[in-house]
Amino acid sequence: MVASQHHGGQYWRLFREETSWYNEMLLSVVLPGDWWRSLPHLVQSWLRNCIGVYLMYFSIGFIWCFVIYHWKQHAYVPKGLASHPVDGILLAMPHVVAPFLFPTHFRTNIALLFMEAMWTANIHDCIHGKVWPVMGAGYHTIHHTTYRHNYGHYTIWMDYLFGTLQKPEDIFKED
Repeated sequence: MVASQHHGGQYWRLFREETSWYNEMLLSVVLPGDWWRSLPHLVQSWLRNCIGVYLMYFSIGFIWCFVIYHWKQHAYVPKGLASHPVDGILLAMPHVVAPFLFPTHFRTNIALLFMEAMWTANIHDCIHGKVWPVMGAGYHTIHHTTYRHNYGHYTIWMDYLFGTLQKPEDIFKED
Protein backbone atom coordinates (compact mmCIF):
# COMPACT_ATOMS: atom_id res chain seq x y z
CA MET A 1 0.00 0.00 0.00
CA VAL A 2 2.79 2.40 0.93
CA ALA A 3 4.65 1.62 -2.30
CA SER A 4 1.57 2.37 -4.41
CA GLN A 5 0.98 5.66 -2.59
CA HIS A 6 4.61 6.60 -3.13
CA HIS A 7 4.34 5.69 -6.82
CA GLY A 8 1.09 7.71 -7.16
CA GLY A 9 2.64 10.69 -5.39
CA GLN A 10 5.59 10.62 -7.75
CA TYR A 11 3.24 10.40 -10.74
CA TRP A 12 1.34 13.53 -9.65
CA ARG A 13 4.61 15.38 -8.99
CA LEU A 14 5.86 14.52 -12.50
CA PHE A 15 2.45 15.37 -13.99
CA ARG A 16 2.48 18.79 -12.30
CA GLU A 17 6.05 19.46 -13.43
CA GLU A 18 5.20 18.62 -17.02
CA THR A 19 2.01 20.67 -17.12
CA SER A 20 3.80 23.57 -15.42
CA TRP A 21 6.37 23.44 -18.21
CA TYR A 22 3.57 23.56 -20.83
CA ASN A 23 1.97 26.48 -18.98
CA GLU A 24 5.27 28.35 -18.88
CA MET A 25 6.00 27.64 -22.52
CA LEU A 26 2.72 29.09 -23.84
CA LEU A 27 1.59 31.64 -21.27
CA SER A 28 4.97 33.39 -20.96
CA VAL A 29 4.99 33.99 -24.72
CA VAL A 30 1.33 34.91 -25.24
CA LEU A 31 0.40 36.86 -22.11
CA PRO A 32 2.08 40.16 -21.14
CA GLY A 33 3.72 40.37 -17.74
CA ASP A 34 3.85 37.79 -14.97
CA TRP A 35 0.37 38.26 -13.49
CA TRP A 36 -0.72 34.75 -14.51
CA ARG A 37 2.00 33.09 -12.38
CA SER A 38 0.04 33.86 -9.19
CA LEU A 39 -3.01 31.96 -10.47
CA PRO A 40 -3.65 28.42 -9.17
CA HIS A 41 -2.12 25.66 -11.28
CA LEU A 42 -5.54 24.40 -12.45
CA VAL A 43 -6.51 27.89 -13.68
CA GLN A 44 -3.14 28.28 -15.44
CA SER A 45 -3.68 24.96 -17.22
CA TRP A 46 -7.24 25.90 -18.20
CA LEU A 47 -5.99 29.27 -19.51
CA ARG A 48 -3.22 27.52 -21.47
CA ASN A 49 -5.66 25.08 -23.07
CA CYS A 50 -8.17 27.82 -23.85
CA ILE A 51 -5.62 30.13 -25.46
CA GLY A 52 -3.89 27.25 -27.26
CA VAL A 53 -7.13 25.98 -28.78
CA TYR A 54 -8.18 29.49 -29.84
CA LEU A 55 -4.79 30.11 -31.45
CA MET A 56 -4.96 26.81 -33.30
CA TYR A 57 -8.58 27.42 -34.34
CA PHE A 58 -7.89 30.91 -35.68
CA SER A 59 -4.67 29.78 -37.40
CA ILE A 60 -6.48 26.98 -39.21
CA GLY A 61 -9.35 29.37 -40.00
CA PHE A 62 -6.90 31.89 -41.46
CA ILE A 63 -5.31 29.22 -43.66
CA TRP A 64 -8.76 28.03 -44.75
CA CYS A 65 -9.83 31.57 -45.62
CA PHE A 66 -6.59 32.20 -47.51
CA VAL A 67 -7.00 29.05 -49.59
CA ILE A 68 -10.70 29.52 -50.33
CA TYR A 69 -10.97 33.28 -50.75
CA HIS A 70 -7.57 34.22 -52.14
CA TRP A 71 -6.06 31.17 -53.75
CA LYS A 72 -9.28 29.75 -55.23
CA GLN A 73 -10.72 33.20 -55.96
CA HIS A 74 -13.95 32.96 -53.99
CA ALA A 75 -14.82 29.44 -55.13
CA TYR A 76 -17.08 28.93 -52.12
CA VAL A 77 -18.83 31.53 -50.05
CA PRO A 78 -20.53 30.07 -46.95
CA LYS A 79 -24.08 31.18 -46.24
CA GLY A 80 -25.26 32.22 -42.80
CA LEU A 81 -23.19 30.99 -39.87
CA ALA A 82 -21.95 27.80 -41.55
CA SER A 83 -18.14 27.58 -41.23
CA HIS A 84 -18.16 30.60 -38.92
CA PRO A 85 -16.39 30.46 -35.52
CA VAL A 86 -19.66 31.36 -33.77
CA ASP A 87 -21.28 28.29 -35.37
CA GLY A 88 -18.58 26.03 -33.95
CA ILE A 89 -18.85 27.62 -30.51
CA LEU A 90 -22.64 27.27 -30.46
CA LEU A 91 -22.45 23.63 -31.56
CA ALA A 92 -19.96 22.85 -28.77
CA MET A 93 -21.88 24.66 -26.02
CA PRO A 94 -24.06 21.70 -24.97
CA HIS A 95 -20.96 19.62 -24.28
CA VAL A 96 -19.40 22.42 -22.24
CA VAL A 97 -22.44 23.68 -20.31
CA ALA A 98 -24.50 20.52 -19.80
CA PRO A 99 -22.10 18.80 -17.35
CA PHE A 100 -22.46 21.80 -15.02
CA LEU A 101 -26.26 21.85 -15.26
CA PHE A 102 -26.79 18.08 -15.30
CA PRO A 103 -23.87 16.43 -13.50
CA THR A 104 -22.92 13.23 -15.28
CA HIS A 105 -20.15 10.73 -14.87
CA PHE A 106 -17.01 11.62 -16.83
CA ARG A 107 -17.22 8.44 -18.93
CA THR A 108 -20.87 9.15 -19.75
CA ASN A 109 -19.94 12.63 -20.94
CA ILE A 110 -17.12 11.21 -23.07
CA ALA A 111 -19.50 8.56 -24.49
CA LEU A 112 -21.99 11.28 -25.47
CA LEU A 113 -19.22 13.31 -27.06
CA PHE A 114 -18.07 10.20 -28.96
CA MET A 115 -21.64 9.61 -30.19
CA GLU A 116 -21.76 13.22 -31.39
CA ALA A 117 -18.49 12.72 -33.28
CA MET A 118 -19.80 9.54 -34.91
CA TRP A 119 -23.01 11.28 -35.92
CA THR A 120 -21.03 14.19 -37.36
CA ALA A 121 -18.95 11.75 -39.41
CA ASN A 122 -22.18 10.03 -40.51
CA ILE A 123 -23.78 13.19 -41.90
CA HIS A 124 -20.63 14.38 -43.65
CA ASP A 125 -19.43 11.12 -45.24
CA CYS A 126 -21.65 11.53 -48.36
CA ILE A 127 -23.12 8.04 -47.90
CA HIS A 128 -26.87 8.22 -47.43
CA GLY A 129 -27.80 5.07 -45.52
CA LYS A 130 -31.58 5.50 -45.85
CA VAL A 131 -32.23 4.37 -42.29
CA TRP A 132 -35.50 5.94 -41.13
CA PRO A 133 -35.70 8.12 -38.94
CA VAL A 134 -31.96 8.83 -38.80
CA MET A 135 -30.82 12.14 -40.30
CA GLY A 136 -28.27 10.84 -42.80
CA ALA A 137 -25.86 12.42 -45.24
CA GLY A 138 -28.52 12.89 -47.92
CA TYR A 139 -30.70 14.98 -45.62
CA HIS A 140 -27.72 16.96 -44.36
CA THR A 141 -26.53 17.72 -47.91
CA ILE A 142 -29.93 19.24 -48.63
CA HIS A 143 -29.60 21.27 -45.42
CA HIS A 144 -26.30 22.75 -46.62
CA THR A 145 -27.56 23.48 -50.13
CA THR A 146 -30.89 25.12 -49.28
CA TYR A 147 -30.40 26.30 -45.66
CA ARG A 148 -34.21 26.06 -45.33
CA HIS A 149 -34.67 22.34 -44.77
CA ASN A 150 -33.57 19.47 -42.55
CA TYR A 151 -32.54 21.20 -39.33
CA GLY A 152 -32.85 18.03 -37.24
CA HIS A 153 -29.98 16.83 -35.14
CA TYR A 154 -30.10 13.03 -34.97
CA THR A 155 -33.50 12.34 -36.50
CA ILE A 156 -35.93 13.81 -39.02
CA TRP A 157 -38.92 13.84 -36.64
CA MET A 158 -38.89 17.54 -35.77
CA ASP A 159 -38.45 18.52 -39.42
CA TYR A 160 -41.44 16.33 -40.24
CA LEU A 161 -43.53 17.99 -37.50
CA PHE A 162 -42.63 21.55 -38.47
CA GLY A 163 -42.74 21.11 -42.25
CA THR A 164 -39.04 21.66 -42.93
CA LEU A 165 -38.32 18.09 -44.03
CA GLN A 166 -37.15 17.55 -47.60
CA LYS A 167 -36.28 13.96 -48.44
CA PRO A 168 -33.28 13.30 -50.68
CA GLU A 169 -35.50 11.12 -52.88
CA ASP A 170 -37.80 14.12 -53.53
CA ILE A 171 -35.02 15.96 -55.33
CA PHE A 172 -34.59 13.20 -57.92
CA LYS A 173 -38.32 12.75 -58.71
CA GLU A 174 -39.23 13.82 -62.20
CA ASP A 175 -42.16 16.21 -62.63
